[in-house]
Amino acid sequence: MVASLAEAQSHNVGPEVLLKHYRVIRDAAAAHKDTGMALARAKKSAKSDGIDLDAFRLLEGFAKLGTDEAEIRHRNLLRYAKWLDMPIGMQADMFGDKSYATVPDKAKEEQAEWAAGDAGRTAGRAGHERDTNPHAPGSAEHASWDRSWKAGNKTWLAGQATIANEMGANAGTNGRGRRAKAEPEGQHAGA
Repeated sequence: MVASLAEAQSHNVGPEVLLKHYRVIRDAAAAHKDTGMALARAKKSAKSDGIDLDAFRLLEGFAKLGTDEAEIRHRNLLRYAKWLDMPIGMQADMFGDKSYATVPDKAKEEQAEWAAGDAGRTAGRAGHERDTNPHAPGSAEHASWDRSWKAGNKTWLAGQATIANEMGANAGTNGRGRRAKAEPEGQHAGA
């Protein structure tokens, strides 16, 4: 009887399998590390430009919510702060305040184009059809959504190919939907 499951599995793994997975995992780890460093640099740059990163994290949380849910959460936050006599709670009537600085048109356009691209990448990664682009053809937002959809869709397609190959391997196919050739009785591969 085999001493352990790990010992049993190690005897069934050939060098090709190990080397393939070693490369894939190391490449993914390197990409993850690069992404982490890029994120750290972006945060450091934002902080050096005066961005309050704690406030930014709160803003990101609100950005993940639907419009109605974000408004309710914001109103509740102000109401709870008022109940606790926190200074921000005293500003609960700010919804009608017009004293905020206005966003310049160029910055609005840049933000709209980025948001369209972000939505396109998300749609592509989720496997949505390319013709679901909600922006007017010819607009900067349409082009940004479409470019980002292509990048996101490549990720989705790669995932689908991996799933198909895994399903094919598990079903006794060769990964292309064809059944692997059965070995003649009494013979084993490589014999």
